Amino acid sequence: MQIRHAIAAGVTAASIACTAGLVTVPASASTAAAHQRAASSVISCGYWRWPVKTGSDANRYQVSKTVTYTSVGYLHTLGAPTSFTAWAQNHRIKWPEDRTWQIRGVTLVAIKLEDDGDLHLRLRSSTGALMIAEIPQPSCVSSSSLWKTGITAARYYLTNRYWVSLYSWHYIYRSINIQGLGFFDEEHNVTGAAPNDFELHPVTYIHFN
Repeated sequence: MQIRHAIAAGVTAASIACTAGLVTVPASASTAAAHQRAASSVISCGYWRWPVKTGSDANRYQVSKTVTYTSVGYLHTLGAPTSFTAWAQNHRIKWPEDRTWQIRGVTLVAIKLEDDGDLHLRLRSSTGALMIAEIPQPSCVSSSSLWKTGITAARYYLTNRYWVSLYSWHYIYRSINIQGLGFFDEEHNVTGAAPNDFELHPVTYIHFN
């Protein structure tokens, strides 16, 4: 697993297109450049279950093309794997990972950049149920991914609107519709994670209501 830590940063919105989806609060040109270099020095693509996280795994063609509409509360009920074997590195291991899920009208609480390039999204339902969704950094997504176009569009849809930082969560509290592939993550004490560590990963579509 990548080390999960928080660092602060700032790049101008104008620099989005050339920084693999990194956006932060406005700063001077020199400060922005310094923060870009700092962010690049700590971000490296992940490893653990990375093909599954980015939709380039060996059984990606088994993912249903039909979108399943759901709720955070329902996704909490899905049984998590008891362990992750070497097979899980490049394969989807339970049927919820073979689905494209969409949640409507869920609150996007906050976003945060991680050192593997993923953008973490904290989601909260109207009943207070929590879960995480993640958008990989497009440059870390293989061209063999069936969802690279959607991942890239979702990433820039969000980062073109809000700054993100390695340092801290950026709180947003807006209603969204969000779609992504099912994924069981391992327990790593992420704020806002579902009790079964089920995620939407990768996110392939997002829209503010």
